Amino acid sequence: MYWRERKHYILAVAVTIFIISVTFYLRNLPMLTFFSSLLFGATVLGIFCAYDYYRFQCRHRQRLQQVVPQVDLTPQSQAEQDLLKLLDEQKVYYENKIAGIKKFDEDLTDVVRIWSHQMKVPLSVLDLMGQTSDFTVDELKEQTFQLENYLDMLLHYLRLNHEQTDYRFTAVQIKPLVQSVVRKFAPLFIRKGLSVTIDGDATWTTDEKWLSFALDQIIGNAVKYTKAGKVRVQISPQSIQISDTGIGILNEDLPRLFEHGFTGYNGRRDKKATGLGFFLAKEVADRLSLRIHVDSEIDKGTTVTIKRIIEH
Repeated sequence: MYWRERKHYILAVAVTIFIISVTFYLRNLPMLTFFSSLLFGATVLGIFCAYDYYRFQCRHRQRLQQVVPQVDLTPQSQAEQDLLKLLDEQKVYYENKIAGIKKFDEDLTDVVRIWSHQMKVPLSVLDLMGQTSDFTVDELKEQTFQLENYLDMLLHYLRLNHEQTDYRFTAVQIKPLVQSVVRKFAPLFIRKGLSVTIDGDATWTTDEKWLSFALDQIIGNAVKYTKAGKVRVQISPQSIQISDTGIGILNEDLPRLFEHGFTGYNGRRDKKATGLGFFLAKEVADRLSLRIHVDSEIDKGTTVTIKRIIEH
């Protein structure tokens, strides 16, 4: 690297020596004087090059010891300045990558902890059913549904944070998609005696699988926290609105509703709450260029609106 950086100086010295030698030859000057001067100049130049090379090696060792904060990496040339700029950019890039990996690892640990805790409930119920042989088919289906739902949530969370997650945007009929999600929760609607209405229809260009998952989390919450009344879904070309007559959400909990693992007041009352439903729905919405807004009033219900972001 040293010789590459100094190649222009070396070339300039070589050209200068060549010009002087030609001048001596053409003017018939004594060549002995030329060679004596050349030898003296080469000696001085050699000493200077040795000192310059020593300084270069010192700076090179400093670069290799960047982990030491007190090292002063002041660039001495444009090449060194460009190299240090590239190293700084690489450092920032990998620090961000490492920070992202650490955050994902922390979030995943928290998700698995919550998930494993929630899985114990239906597993314990199933174990009790097996020991007492006192259960109905509907009760058995409800517990297996809970297991499948929690497992599906974990798998989607892992896929969502994978770099190679594929998104396939196609024209999607929203009403049939909502109907398929509602059918999934049909046993809970029937058991609680809740009515459900789906009004309107529209076609969105989006990823059907991931939008279905987001709707799954929102409608699942609506059924879970509604003891009596109904769930209504209104579809328009610009939005999907899911309204329920449930217990509602405190105003002070609304700003933190989409935070990872946040359960709020209702979640603390309901020991089965994971705090992941709205968080995952928001993560999916961000990737699909959608916005989620929540309006709620205690003991009157909650309305969740999914809006398309239209770019002009």
